[in-house]
Amino acid sequence: MKKALILLLSALLLITSLAGCGAVEEQEPEAEAAEYDWDAAYAKFSPDTVVMSINGSEVHWDEYFYWMYREYASYAAGYDLTDGVPGYEDTLIGEYIAAAAADFCLQNHIAEQLAAGLGITLTEEDEAVLAERLASDIETNLGEGATEEEFFDYLETVYVSRELYDYVNRTAALYARVFMELYGSSGEKVSDEDALAFAEEYGFITAKHILLRTTDDSGAALSEGERESKLSEANDILAELRAVPEADREALFTELMNERSEDPGLERYPDGYCFEPGTVVQEFQTAAEELEIGGISDVVESSSGYHIIMREPVTPDDKVLLGTSEVYTLRYACAVTAFNESFTAEMAEAEVVYGEGFEGFNAAELFE
Repeated sequence: MKKALILLLSALLLITSLAGCGAVEEQEPEAEAAEYDWDAAYAKFSPDTVVMSINGSEVHWDEYFYWMYREYASYAAGYDLTDGVPGYEDTLIGEYIAAAAADFCLQNHIAEQLAAGLGITLTEEDEAVLAERLASDIETNLGEGATEEEFFDYLETVYVSRELYDYVNRTAALYARVFMELYGSSGEKVSDEDALAFAEEYGFITAKHILLRTTDDSGAALSEGERESKLSEANDILAELRAVPEADREALFTELMNERSEDPGLERYPDGYCFEPGTVVQEFQTAAEELEIGGISDVVESSSGYHIIMREPVTPDDKVLLGTSEVYTLRYACAVTAFNESFTAEMAEAEVVYGEGFEGFNAAELFE
């Protein structure tokens, strides 16, 4: 069974934007932080040194260096660059952050090229959003009343020039604009046929359930007596459902679900869950898979409690269970996955040529 790679556009899929966060937010190191002079490392090369080219588009040292610094400050601070990556000890931290920097550069340049190839440019709306983000970045990082000049002086301390800030944010906006032009902002340009084919390819199932929880709000198990009471209630609900004609069960199930289900996700998913195999508890998945459309399960016990499940037909606008604060439709998930796959293919097919000494670069070399 294939597994869908559903990355949300709200996170700009593969593209990382500097908008909304400004500079790197360094993590508290778990161990005593390694001492590195990043200013001296940056000075090892001229900012306009060509590190690599991507389909002929040059990546300069200032761009590449920022992503290395960001990766270290954000994710590897406290480690020595000659340490192995935890869980991947054959790869050194210095190699990892250099490869990650090259990958970020590749993503941005491919996005820019993709937009240019499709004749897509930023709209007035996009420009307004970028202006709002800049204002927000200034206030978030320096407080109310700070100026652009003060903000970009501040960003220089983490190796972000005005040009790089604008480039990365505009590229991220272009990436989102390409998606919207191809698929619509919510995937509305995806046909029903394509959305349903996507659902079949990845094994999506839609089901709703009545849940009687066997844990309290803190996650602690209820007493044995309370659990027995919940099971008895679940059996009574099931008997009530099975006592009505089959044609009336859907309406009654929905009524009882709204009245008696203790599912905390009911408000966000009032019509049930559209889910991929492996994204729900196994007992729920197995029971749903065994049902015909419109079928109702026996009482199913899981770590969450007692479930009564009704299998529903999959539709393009079912709400997909992704475990996020946002709720997205199957149609949108199809669009995002298709776009991500095509973008990844563009990256894989790109002609990447490294400048002298930069192929297989190890950031630790900057501090020798």
